[in-house]
Amino acid sequence: MKYKQKRDYKYHCQLCGKGLSGRSKTAAGKKRWKCTPCNYSTTKPRHDLSRKYVFKLFLQWLLGKAAQHELKLPARTFRQHTVWCWQVPVPNVLSGEIHHAIIIDGLRVGSQVCLVARTTNYVIAWHWADSETSASWASLLTLLPAPRYVVCDGQKGMLKAIAICWPSTVVQRCRFHVWLNVKKKLTLNPEARAAQELLSLTRNLLHFRTKRQARRWKRQLKAWHRTHRQFINERTVKVDPKPRQRRWRYTHQRLRSAYRQLHKHADDLLRSSYHPSPELPATTNHVEGGINSQLRMLLKLHRGMTNRHQMVLVDWYLYSRTEQA
Repeated sequence: MKYKQKRDYKYHCQLCGKGLSGRSKTAAGKKRWKCTPCNYSTTKPRHDLSRKYVFKLFLQWLLGKAAQHELKLPARTFRQHTVWCWQVPVPNVLSGEIHHAIIIDGLRVGSQVCLVARTTNYVIAWHWADSETSASWASLLTLLPAPRYVVCDGQKGMLKAIAICWPSTVVQRCRFHVWLNVKKKLTLNPEARAAQELLSLTRNLLHFRTKRQARRWKRQLKAWHRTHRQFINERTVKVDPKPRQRRWRYTHQRLRSAYRQLHKHADDLLRSSYHPSPELPATTNHVEGGINSQLRMLLKLHRGMTNRHQMVLVDWYLYSRTEQA
């Protein structure tokens, strides 16, 4: 003889204690629960769905352009209902996957710096720090397995951390940052012919992609140095030198500094041309333009936030750009 198992009811009647069964819905679409023996019926609130809706509305406002008074409910009511949303932790995004190339860069947010690592497609990790020191960058790099290539702007603490944490990883220096540094030293309208030629040569660095173009650029840089070696080595005697300092200085110091930067990092600048791949970009624009500029716009739209709330905004925006989102 088979015995019928007792049914487990989700809700029970407040009058007789019998189980309630859901048979109909209200005009608003809510499920109505009914007790058959005493004909008692009621609806049960779904706090999980309510909180889910509120949190979805919170993220829509946080990561969007709309102001609080443009939402579906009054601004004060919205702030009261979303107080708990600021405490929700961002899910973990670390997967342990080994990537071909990783792009890293930092963004200043109030008194903190957000260090971001991403591929050409999505964000893979980020870390908050007080400043861009080698220890701060090491805290981010240790979260990720070493890639084959890393694209960066060449910040000193960043390079030191890469040498310690990822000793076998090849560095691709951002060409656009080098162009900005050279442009700052030479200006856009230099007077000397040597400076004009070097500025034009640096500008060409942004456009080529093939190995043949990279080798031609290196030959042009060497030819420039042979032509203007005597000019950039000119010296000027100091009138009142300080004690224990040399009595002369290079006359064209800024031009010499621009050339030495290009000469020193030529191989790191041309790495993406020697090993062409869609996953190895020549600049950090995927972070600078794809993430940092968008975050600056959001922080400007939501200006007036505390530093902690700004960090929450950055965390959820970066999570929205990950593979898991």
